[in-house]
Amino acid sequence: MILKRAFKTDRRRWRRQWLNTSVRVFKESTQLDALGVTLSAGGMSLFTLSNLPVGTQVELQFLPPRSQEPVRIAGTVRSRALYLYGIEFLLEFDRRQGAAAHLDA
Repeated sequence: MILKRAFKTDRRRWRRQWLNTSVRVFKESTQLDALGVTLSAGGMSLFTLSNLPVGTQVELQFLPPRSQEPVRIAGTVRSRALYLYGIEFLLEFDRRQGAAAHLDA
C-alpha cells in the first residue's frame, strides 16, 4: 500500500540552514553561552539553559558558516519552547537580502 501525505509548503521568508556552533548571547550586563541550531538571513534558533523572555533585546556573537571572522548582531527573542529560542535579527531589509544571498552560496 502506498501512503500519500500532503506536506505544507514552507512559508518562511528566508531559507534556514542547519548550524552547530557556539553562540555568545549578551543581555544587558550578562553574557550567556548557547548553541546555534539553525540560521537564516532573518534570524537564528539557539539552545541555552537560561531564561530569556519573549521580546528581550539581545546581541549574538558567532562564527557564520564559511567565515573566518565572528559576527556580532542585535536581535529580539521572538519565540521560546523550553530552552530553544527563536531570535529575529534587527537588520534593515536590504541587508537581509544580502545575507540571504550569502547563505545560498
